[in-house]
Amino acid sequence: MLFRKVIVTFVLTAIVLAAMQATARAQSPAETNDPVARALERIGTVVERRAAIADRVIAASKLLNESSAARKQGERERAETALQQAETISAEIAPSQQNHLLDELARAIAAERAALNPAPPEKPQTPFTNALPVRRLTRNVVARYGDYQNTLGRILAEERVPIELLAVALVESGFNPQALSPKGARGIWQLMPATAARYGLTVEPLNDHRTHPEHSTRAAARYLRDLYQQFGDWKLALAAYNWGEGKVQRIIAKTGLRNFDELARQGLLPLETRNYVPAVLAAWEQLRQRRTK
Repeated sequence: MLFRKVIVTFVLTAIVLAAMQATARAQSPAETNDPVARALERIGTVVERRAAIADRVIAASKLLNESSAARKQGERERAETALQQAETISAEIAPSQQNHLLDELARAIAAERAALNPAPPEKPQTPFTNALPVRRLTRNVVARYGDYQNTLGRILAEERVPIELLAVALVESGFNPQALSPKGARGIWQLMPATAARYGLTVEPLNDHRTHPEHSTRAAARYLRDLYQQFGDWKLALAAYNWGEGKVQRIIAKTGLRNFDELARQGLLPLETRNYVPAVLAAWEQLRQRRTK
């Protein structure tokens, strides 16, 4: 709905400015030395360009709606065709013409692509040589994992995310419900107060649901699911969990890169995040192997 409102505002602005330009030209067609006329002419050029962009965005948004409707009806081929057409339209817009409206379009396309093609978790890559050591499954950690794997795994399954995301809890806290970081993150999933509140958890001195394994797992699962839908990739979702989705989204918008490995290779992510993602993936593999034994 917000995306549609942005499009409507954009188009209405273009129409108003175009009308202003047409009026000015009708009043003074020959006044080439008139600074007002010259200014309006420049505005007209900008308006025409923005109107063309708006036309493309509207066309792409209609195709996105068609893709979403077809996907929900089980018509995968039609959904894929409409989505590819939307991606083509978006790609044809020159980088110099990028603005917040096109950023919204890119995010909408990425979300529909992720919904249409939910990728299985990628096979963990070899961690960086300077990666944080993967938390070993010590006796205490194994005991906590044994206590929680069924109840917490069930919640993850209900929220439609991989059960192996328990690896995040393993790396974050070793499944310690009382873990508290210097920055204020707390509980098994080390949720910050603002994130916990956003996902419905009570955060009070004497009643902090972040320390409740099941409540916090439900919130963390929904947060991780939202991150995956936003970025369409588990590595980027994990990077956003560690560094913040706003920061990851901004670096993607700035560089045009949507690949964690490339962002990490170029040093565009903090060292902690470059280490964190491989550590979680390695723990993910440990938990997967334990489940398949």
